[in-house]
Amino acid sequence: MRKVTSTFLVIISLVGLISVRVFAEKIFYDPFNLYFKSSFQLHPLPEFESIPYILSLVLRYGLNLFFTLIIIWTLHKNKEFIKGTLWVYLLAFIVLISSFFILYIFDYEWVKMSLFYVRRFLIHPILLFILVPGFYFISKTKGKNT
Repeated sequence: MRKVTSTFLVIISLVGLISVRVFAEKIFYDPFNLYFKSSFQLHPLPEFESIPYILSLVLRYGLNLFFTLIIIWTLHKNKEFIKGTLWVYLLAFIVLISSFFILYIFDYEWVKMSLFYVRRFLIHPILLFILVPGFYFISKTKGKNT
């Protein structure tokens, strides 16, 4: 029964992550969405309202974090991994949001691609795909050392 519940929670969390992605245009304020879907290298960066955009990024990042925490807890049941995930997400958010606004100030050709990837790390659960195998490796390594 425990395996069924765990599998169900992981599936629900993955559906949650997919839903955040699918309904992003309807839920979140993101003037860069259409910009990066076009030939953005040829156009200047779009103007945007910073407070609504930051709030939208925080909400989206928070939802991705929430579903990531559920997945990591379900797979590993380890409080230290949850603390580690929270720290990684917090530090990554600070670095990424700072980088995003610093890069936005400079409207050079090379900045646009960097801005694209920084934004991608902010809006997609890329850290999940790094943390899950990392924690798996740590848990298997600890098991061998004891």
